[in-house]
Amino acid sequence: MEALLIASTAVQAVGAISKGNAAKAAAGYNAALMDQEAAAERQQASAREEQGRRQAAQVLGTQRAAFAQSGGGMGGSAADVMRQSAINAELDALTMRYEGELRARGLESQAAAERFSGKQAQRAGYFEAAGTILGGAAKYSDARETRRLRQSKIREIY
Repeated sequence: MEALLIASTAVQAVGAISKGNAAKAAAGYNAALMDQEAAAERQQASAREEQGRRQAAQVLGTQRAAFAQSGGGMGGSAADVMRQSAINAELDALTMRYEGELRARGLESQAAAERFSGKQAQRAGYFEAAGTILGGAAKYSDARETRRLRQSKIREIY
């Protein structure tokens, strides 16, 4: 009976540790995926930014050609329009970069939270195992004491 109690306690303790370690491993895997997504998001944001700049350059070129064709020259209000268009295009490009960075940082924050959750699950597994071992030790001690008392009473009777 005592051997079964010890074996049961050991199996439960090992199971608790295994469960905590598995949760930590799963969280680590999820966090790594989120880190990869963050890197991909930065690359995509950079590509969107560059594409936006190329499109803006084409629009600015078309504007210059239109102003030149109209014979108005590149001074005065035409220069103001061109300057404002260039400023707007740069703001759009920087906004694309900023939005991508925000999404990437959000993913990195989620990855950090996932890693923390995994560490906590692992720690909980260790505490659960310790509780199981202590509980098993208490049951074992109670069983030994009960057996000792039973043997003592048997001796008193005989």
